[in-house]
Amino acid sequence: MKSGSVERFNRTAEGYLRWWAPVLHPASVRLVDRLGRLDPGLPGGEVRDVLDLGCGTGSGLFEAARRWPATRLVGLDGSVGMLDVARREQSQLPESARERISYVQADAATVPAPAASFDLAMTCFVLQQVPDRVAVLRELHRVLRPGGILAIYGWVKERVPFAPEFELEEALTEAGVSRPVSNEVKAGHYRSIRAAVDELRSNGFRRVSAQADALDHPWSIEDFITYRTMTRDLDLFESLDDQARSRVLGLLGRRLDALGPDEFVHRAPIVSIVARKG
Repeated sequence: MKSGSVERFNRTAEGYLRWWAPVLHPASVRLVDRLGRLDPGLPGGEVRDVLDLGCGTGSGLFEAARRWPATRLVGLDGSVGMLDVARREQSQLPESARERISYVQADAATVPAPAASFDLAMTCFVLQQVPDRVAVLRELHRVLRPGGILAIYGWVKERVPFAPEFELEEALTEAGVSRPVSNEVKAGHYRSIRAAVDELRSNGFRRVSAQADALDHPWSIEDFITYRTMTRDLDLFESLDDQARSRVLGLLGRRLDALGPDEFVHRAPIVSIVARKG
């Protein structure tokens, strides 16, 4: 059975490409930059096989393919819709890069690959979505070769909510709209950078190096509303009748108009982690 998140990504892959992938892309570039400066330290002397776990529409996967011409890359995602978009979007790459990329539709906790298949596994903003992050880390440990590298970008819990998101929730409440209760289990954001490091160490990873970072993205009112109604909260807004939807959007528009420009820059705390298979 597909999870609610997978079903949502299947339905909103095009919106994700348009509205959310550009938000995450700078972090993908920074992670590949960091890995490019790293001594592989592998028995074979170089990174040959790379897994991008939760590759989405391909942003990080394509960046790695451009930078590392000797690698074979596998993009794994649970969403068929996201993989379809990634396959289409890889046309932007030269043929020499495209022919080194393959795709697999699978759950993050059950990678369909033999043990010790990859020199490097990377995953950007995925581990908060999975039901059991420890199970996924153990699976990544299994498919990495001895001394293999795991690279993660993850969300860290925010102390202060992003103002437009707060105003969206207030508008829903004022309009008398309640979000449906979800029974879907998710690992969630890291509580802290130390918690992320400890989790990796307790699951067999060594030489864990974590760096605090932030992801800054400026939204406009129009872009924020379109993204939330057409992608992130598509199911919610589709469930409303015309009158309720109009009321929510009216209230939201007025609330967002009252915010200052700086409040539309989402400065989200994130963490960059590189570790080795012990």
